[in-house]
Amino acid sequence: MNTRPKLPISLCMIVKNEADTLARCLKSVAGVADELIVVDTGSTDGTAEIARRFGADVVDYPWNGDFAAARNAGLRRAKGAWILVLDADEELDESGKAELLLCAAHPEYEAFFLRIHNHQGKDRTSPTITVNPIIRLFRNRPGHRFCGAIHEQIASVILEQKPGAAMHLSGVVVHHYGYAAEVVAKKDKIKRNIELLQNELNREPDNAFHHFNMAVEHMRIGDSRKALQHIRRSLETAQADSSFIHLLYKYEVRCLSALEAFPAALEACERGIALLPNYPDLHHAHGVLQLQLGNLAAAKKAFRKAIAIGDAPPGYHTEAGLGTYATLGLLARVCEETGARQEAAAFYGQAARRHPQRPWPLVARMIRAYKGSGRERDIARELQAIWSSGTGSGGGPVEADAPWTQAARLLIEEGCFAAAADWLEGASGMAGDPAEAMRGEQREMTQGLPVVQAGVTDDPQADLVAQLRTAGAADPALLLPGDAAALLEHPFWGDKAQDDPETTAKLQRARSLTATANAVLASLPPHSAYAPAADRVRLALPFSHSDL
Repeated sequence: MNTRPKLPISLCMIVKNEADTLARCLKSVAGVADELIVVDTGSTDGTAEIARRFGADVVDYPWNGDFAAARNAGLRRAKGAWILVLDADEELDESGKAELLLCAAHPEYEAFFLRIHNHQGKDRTSPTITVNPIIRLFRNRPGHRFCGAIHEQIASVILEQKPGAAMHLSGVVVHHYGYAAEVVAKKDKIKRNIELLQNELNREPDNAFHHFNMAVEHMRIGDSRKALQHIRRSLETAQADSSFIHLLYKYEVRCLSALEAFPAALEACERGIALLPNYPDLHHAHGVLQLQLGNLAAAKKAFRKAIAIGDAPPGYHTEAGLGTYATLGLLARVCEETGARQEAAAFYGQAARRHPQRPWPLVARMIRAYKGSGRERDIARELQAIWSSGTGSGGGPVEADAPWTQAARLLIEEGCFAAAADWLEGASGMAGDPAEAMRGEQREMTQGLPVVQAGVTDDPQADLVAQLRTAGAADPALLLPGDAAALLEHPFWGDKAQDDPETTAKLQRARSLTATANAVLASLPPHSAYAPAADRVRLALPFSHSDL
């Protein structure tokens, strides 16, 4: 167990009207920061009072349009041996506290990079958009002062002060919520940033870093043409080892793609890969471009290269899922397009397993791919791998609104009735497959009658499983839309499903039709002359959830 470091840590922040988020940030550093220094640049909402309540030393500093100057005002007050930098719209992940204390116990390093997870929303449950390694913990020395009126930097200053200084990329995660759309709009950040950057460029017209940051701001407002101009100016003057050079190539590709200049985007992507062959984001972008151009074999090759690299190496700014689950998902789609259904199913499964949150879109597509490849009975095992510790795996009846039963609904909507039965039995600890005699009875159902009958037991879960077995064993040609509807409206789901606004009669009919079509189309043998056409139709069938 790590002990408290001998060298104390000073948290240094600059704030203005951060009453909504400051307390969360300060709570997150409890037990880590020995000193709290909050530079207030003109708050009018009680921010300073919140900071004082946490014991912070509040420094009043009139805003002068210079972020570095404001940060340095806090550094001059800091007494700790280490400076920890956070913003009010950030919080330190609890899991990183021990490692941060361990870092502070190693003065042989001059600075540590922390992993900044930029979220789409205003809490850590929202999706992570990008992951950026940034120096946020560094030695408190008189010469270590930020530079730059905007997007202030410390790394270059440290290296100027101590050439060859040892720096380390830690695994400490900081969650950042400042990119949430409502936060950006509220603070009018983009307009402010563009004005400050333009002032900097007026003073230093050839500054590659300022041009890079100006490009980022124009990309955020959708002006790809203007952004591209700044990217190219930055590329003209940036050093080959600049910390942001990899982003210049990636953003050049993105801007050219947005302008539909695909051949130029492809050429820019290949230039970037030649310089940075281990950057998965560029290989992923290469695959996307080849896909847009209809070059499926080249797209597949590029996606495989990105996956072989995996997570971006230290020092690279990356986007969530590139080289891992997002790339695997696109590779699976390419496999679907080329008729490689088993490969598609496997890649969707891998993507779902590597996704940090419950990946319903990937799961739905995985289910469809398994069904189409004739491996429906493997689905339950694959779902078990995805939710190895999921709700309901410990035995006993499962709740109708649990994640496991949401997966069961997806299976039914995809026409995987036998797999849905396997899944519910595995989730609840019920017995294995019913006797073959029961299957025989199901196959002898009279043609012309509904395959799925009304419930006949007092156990809704057991009754639903029996109905699923019936539907799964029946000839797909005998299935009617009403059969799938009966399964989706079974009493097992309870009132909650009926009260869900999405579960309208119209949506249920659509789900039933999709499930029936899936079951029938997937029943065609692979060698059938109609199988390729059936595959195309199945891929075009809508998913029932809006996010799929």
